[in-house]
Amino acid sequence: MEIELKYAASPEQGKAILKDLSEGDSEKIREIPMVALYYDTKDRSLRDKRLTYRIRQEGDSYVLTIKYGRGSDKATSGLHKREEYNVPVSADFLDKPGIDVLEDTPVYKEYDKAVGGQYSDDLGVMLPVKPLIPEIKMFFTRWEMDIPIGNGSAVLSYDEGYIEAGMGRTPISEVEIELSEGSEEELTAFGQKILQKYGLEPLNKSKYARGLKLLDI
Repeated sequence: MEIELKYAASPEQGKAILKDLSEGDSEKIREIPMVALYYDTKDRSLRDKRLTYRIRQEGDSYVLTIKYGRGSDKATSGLHKREEYNVPVSADFLDKPGIDVLEDTPVYKEYDKAVGGQYSDDLGVMLPVKPLIPEIKMFFTRWEMDIPIGNGSAVLSYDEGYIEAGMGRTPISEVEIELSEGSEEELTAFGQKILQKYGLEPLNKSKYARGLKLLDI
């Protein structure tokens, strides 16, 4: 499960946090250009089943991420929790997204049902396959570093860029703290210190949710 805190932050706030936590050592900070595409079928069958299908270019690498469940809809105080699986893919997936690489995940059948291609006992025919098409695009730079929190660890990042969907665009400027090891309590305690020290605002809408808003969903 992915457990992370999200805070709205200005560029000045985000970079100040990284500078302070790295003690001015820029080598502790990784800068990663990112392009993320979120896909769905034309009738948005993934969204109807609360499934997310994202392909993200992270520097020279490509990662397919699937998320499921209601975690993002229930975020409070900037705390987001959702089941997630990541699968490395090739650049070809951007133009030819598929679900075969998800066969080893527990939600493969749910994705398979959403995109069709199965035999319907009720109708006695093969259901047509629904192509996955990109509907939300994100372009941003991530600055991140590993940090200790209590007896565990996390990755703190600052993202700056924008989201495009339909005819709309909205900016990205946020701090994320994703739990790597340790407890949720240690994560939230650390987050409260950062929030108060730098005057941040909890962000309960994920990037994906803000993209859907541009589509009036």
